[in-house]
Amino acid sequence: MYYEATLFRLLGGLLFYSPTSNNGITILQAFTDQDDDLLKNIAELARIVNTEDLEADHFQLLQGCGDMPCPPWGSAYLDKENALFGSSTLAYREFTRQQGLACDTGMREPEDHIGLMLMLVSLLLEQDNQAAANQLLSEHLMPFAPFMLESMQQHAETAFYQQLAAYTQAWLIIYCEEQQLQIASHRNYWQESE
Repeated sequence: MYYEATLFRLLGGLLFYSPTSNNGITILQAFTDQDDDLLKNIAELARIVNTEDLEADHFQLLQGCGDMPCPPWGSAYLDKENALFGSSTLAYREFTRQQGLACDTGMREPEDHIGLMLMLVSLLLEQDNQAAANQLLSEHLMPFAPFMLESMQQHAETAFYQQLAAYTQAWLIIYCEEQQLQIASHRNYWQESE
């Protein structure tokens, strides 16, 4: 489970932190140290893409406000009004509370950000709590992540974010199939509004 936990942490970190931030730079260095050509390719894309373009894409896709093409928060997809901090966020918050965890990034944003959720899967795996990690995936993350990541691939302006979204989506599908997870059926209100 070490490799799986590491991969969830690295992918989650890059979906949460800007690739030009200190955390992002550290994660990209870890990508180059992995025995995985696709991860090395993603790190190389971050190196060759213009820094301003990376920052603009990160803001538009994963941090921004207002009309975002593919918001990174599960509640944007799973709540009837596409409301952040909605009922799906509250259900996720209750799940983390039951695990004895709380998420405080120091910013006023919902904790159901895809990057934070992936990092929490990593933490649960590191704690040998695979049941909780799989529950997080099947009940809270996978009901929106495939659609969000596919949309991210389509709307990304840089090859870096296109590849990061594609790799993350493929990894999630592989992991869920290997674990034979039954993904909870939730209505995707964001998809219906398009």
